Amino acid sequence: MHRRAPFVAVATLCAVGLLAVGLSGCAVQQATPVTDAEAHDRFLGALDDTQGIVGGEWQVLDDPTPRECVIPLWVAGERYPALRLGDAPVLASIAADRVESAWNEQGMRVTRTDIGDVIEVKGESAEGELLVLRVSESASTLLGESECRPR
Repeated sequence: MHRRAPFVAVATLCAVGLLAVGLSGCAVQQATPVTDAEAHDRFLGALDDTQGIVGGEWQVLDDPTPRECVIPLWVAGERYPALRLGDAPVLASIAADRVESAWNEQGMRVTRTDIGDVIEVKGESAEGELLVLRVSESASTLLGESECRPR
């Protein structure tokens, strides 16, 4: 009977841990089945496509140094940040509408927020990429983070 006690304790802890993950609503997101370079290129392509939708001249200030991130279940990973500064679109509301529509068509989870004179459109891809566009009558900014890839 005493030999089973450690097993029961371990099994109970595992069950409690799995229950906590399930109740928290966390879905374990695995890295996409592409190479790191392909995932990075996909992310940069999404940024470039968004710039094309908004139009104008853009300054690319992407940081080539990856940031640390954690994939669920405590796997160390890396993600790449991006920052791009652009001209003001001809009409900020139309640029935001076009980006929102394009991101929705790509299957992103999109939210739109008006912050004073600035319109923010945020898109989150199924792969875990984050894109944030802010447009106003004076400027455009586009920032984001690539998916978290295991190291």
